[in-house]
Amino acid sequence: MRSLVWIIVLGMAVISCQDVTIGFLNTENAGYTVDSLEVKIVLDDAVPEIVSNPEYEMYIEMGLSSESCIDMGVYPTIEIGGGEDYTRSKYDIPWTSTSIEGVDGTLPIFATIKEIKSEDGDVEKMRSVLTVNGAGIFSVPCHHEIPAGRYIISLTFTNEGYSKNVEDCFTIIVK
Repeated sequence: MRSLVWIIVLGMAVISCQDVTIGFLNTENAGYTVDSLEVKIVLDDAVPEIVSNPEYEMYIEMGLSSESCIDMGVYPTIEIGGGEDYTRSKYDIPWTSTSIEGVDGTLPIFATIKEIKSEDGDVEKMRSVLTVNGAGIFSVPCHHEIPAGRYIISLTFTNEGYSKNVEDCFTIIVK
C-alpha cells in the first residue's frame, strides 16, 4: 500500500512538471497617438539676448531681498529672442517621441527595433543612432548625421516567454 501511495505521488509530480509559459503579452491594440516625429538637421540655435528682468527690479525696489526673488522663481536677468532650438542645442536634448499605447503584458517588457524602412534616407545611419526603450519611446540625438528622409519603423516587444511584432508603427521625418 505504501508503495502505491509513492507511485501516485511520483506520477503526480511528473505530470505537473510541464513547461508552462508564465505571463502574457498583448500588442493587438498597440499604436502611437502621435505616430510621427520631425527631426531637424540644421538647428535654429541663435543665442538669445540676456537683459535685466524688470519684474526682479520691481521686487527689489519694493524691498524684497534677492534671495526671496529667486525663491519665487524671479531672476535678475531673462533671455529675449534666440532661436527655437537654442535650448535643445545648448543642453544637447535629444528628439523624443511619445510612448506607445496598447502594449500590455507581464513586466518587464522590452522593445527593440525590428526594421527601419526608407525610400529616400540612409537606414544604416538611422539605425546607428536611433534608440527605443521599453515604453516604446524613440530617441534621436540632437546633433546627428542622418540624411533627410522619411523613416518607417517596426518594433518587437518581448517579455519572459513571448515576442510580438508591431509593424510600421512610427515614422521619423528628418529634414
